[in-house]
Amino acid sequence: MTIRRIEPYARLCNAVIHGQTVYLAGQCAEDTSLDMKGQTEDILRQIDALLGSVGSSKSKLLQVTIFITDLRDFDAMNEAWDAWVDKDNLPARATVEVSKLADPGWKLEMTAIAAL
Repeated sequence: MTIRRIEPYARLCNAVIHGQTVYLAGQCAEDTSLDMKGQTEDILRQIDALLGSVGSSKSKLLQVTIFITDLRDFDAMNEAWDAWVDKDNLPARATVEVSKLADPGWKLEMTAIAAL
């Protein structure tokens, strides 16, 4: 079975496809000046675009892991998530509080696994 590497960088690929499964690298907000809801919306737009570029979509999400720096922002993150997620095709999801992310301006990071 072949492995396709999408948008390779020095340390990682933005996505890797193996068989009929696509694995997304951690997605973070491009604009760190945004609040939690804004950063979440930014990341979800990136996930939509990345999934679309490989022939998948949010309706095919299998699992999402969210790393959030402050659980007090959980409701704001969920507000953006609830407006975006395909309610007929909910993925498995975990949300984990972390002390910090690689960029101090990032409020959250999401990884995802989806079917093609």
